[in-house]
Amino acid sequence: MRAIILAFLAGVLGALPARAAEAPLVVVELFTSQGCSSCPPADSYLGELARRPDVLALAFHVDYWNYIGWTDPFASKLASQRQREYAKHLNLRYVYTPQMVVNGASEGVGSERGVISMLITRRSTRRPHTSP
Repeated sequence: MRAIILAFLAGVLGALPARAAEAPLVVVELFTSQGCSSCPPADSYLGELARRPDVLALAFHVDYWNYIGWTDPFASKLASQRQREYAKHLNLRYVYTPQMVVNGASEGVGSERGVISMLITRRSTRRPHTSP
């Protein structure tokens, strides 16, 4: 199943330059977990963002919440690693959920709609940053 998802993402992400030439496309990545009690509003917001034609919305379930007793079946070590790479790139002291990364260049709390909306608007005219 993961191979299918990864193949799909590779196809979508491989098509970004062509689609970005047609219209600005903003990549919004949500780092979330089923073990995170503050994540459902961010998950819901990402679902709304996914319906926008100018947004490519991706959800990555991190595995560092699994130690508290609830194991997220969608959690991935690779998702946690990806988030840590963003933390380094963005000079953040720690990782957290729910975190949204916009075009690989800015981030905010995924449930803070006003902040994320502003970041999307700000990034909609810029090309996506190379992801970690």
